[in-house]
Amino acid sequence: MAMLFVVPVHREGKPGFKLRGVCCCGSLQDFPEYARPDIALASLVARNGIPPSKVVATMRRWSNNKPDLTAWLHERRCEHGDALQLVIWDETGYGIPWELFWLAVPPGSPYRAGWLGGLVTTSRWLTIHSPWPVVRDYSSPHACKGPVAAYIADDMRHDGALLRQFASEPVAGVRGLPKALAAGDPLGMVYVACHGKFGSDEDDCLLDEVPLIMLEGGNSFDRLASAATFVFLNACHSGRLLAEEGAYADQAQRGFSELFLRSGAAGVLATSGEVGDEEAHQMANELMRVLCERPQVPIAVALRDLRSVVAHLTPADLFDAEAKEEQRRLLPLLYRFMYVYYGSPRTVVALAPGEEST
Repeated sequence: MAMLFVVPVHREGKPGFKLRGVCCCGSLQDFPEYARPDIALASLVARNGIPPSKVVATMRRWSNNKPDLTAWLHERRCEHGDALQLVIWDETGYGIPWELFWLAVPPGSPYRAGWLGGLVTTSRWLTIHSPWPVVRDYSSPHACKGPVAAYIADDMRHDGALLRQFASEPVAGVRGLPKALAAGDPLGMVYVACHGKFGSDEDDCLLDEVPLIMLEGGNSFDRLASAATFVFLNACHSGRLLAEEGAYADQAQRGFSELFLRSGAAGVLATSGEVGDEEAHQMANELMRVLCERPQVPIAVALRDLRSVVAHLTPADLFDAEAKEEQRRLLPLLYRFMYVYYGSPRTVVALAPGEEST
């Protein structure tokens, strides 16, 4: 396991960040300070954003300007091969899409170049402030076993079919989550499929029109604390974090993913921007199939493999395509990399089978 720490700094009065890489094999490296980049996928891949081909080119260019980081990551691959697990502990709140870091390789390398999240088992972490010791370790193996508690919005009803192979219990809307998770038997997964929004404070961060501050206030998700549970928030912007000091005058990051981790979830998969409805359904479909067919495979490994299916595409592969077709074929790559996983890269999910699986 290797860890990449990302810490906010100020460079000549302007926000920036610095990196430190630590590996189980003893490698430790500090990197130069960098200015804050404006490359959050939520902004780049949006209705008023830039063309997908330019997003891809931007990430390639930004990554190639980090030769020290590229070299360190390549060395980790050479040291550990496909067994490498990378945890990115990002405290900045800048929305840097680390999974979409272009990992170049030197001439003659036995490894192929590509997008980090499609080559290396990658997970995220952040500092979580909790008065009680229910937060699970970011590096230990966790086994999420049991049924699924699910809320699926009316216009996403097709996702319900994906859960029929597992034992499941319905949740009466996002407003019903606190009651559903307050007490009961252990859960293997919480699945939420709805629309999400992101704003400047906890009143404006919404899951199905329910603000983050409402879920925060006085609720206790004891079912997450009693046993390891995987939470899949298949909703736009559900993985974004508030990082400004605001009314609390602190530097803690807040968001739906942080809330569930703080409540004891063993891992949270959420999105860093607005994902297309078709891609959101496809992502859920493919992940559920992995959970059914390969329950022994860690979630982070499954995500790496699912990203790798589309990770080979670059604008250079589409030179013969018409402009609109090029953009259309690149969108699935960007949407797939919008899914960000917080938790241990060693967490596995073995869901209880439903009637249709017997």
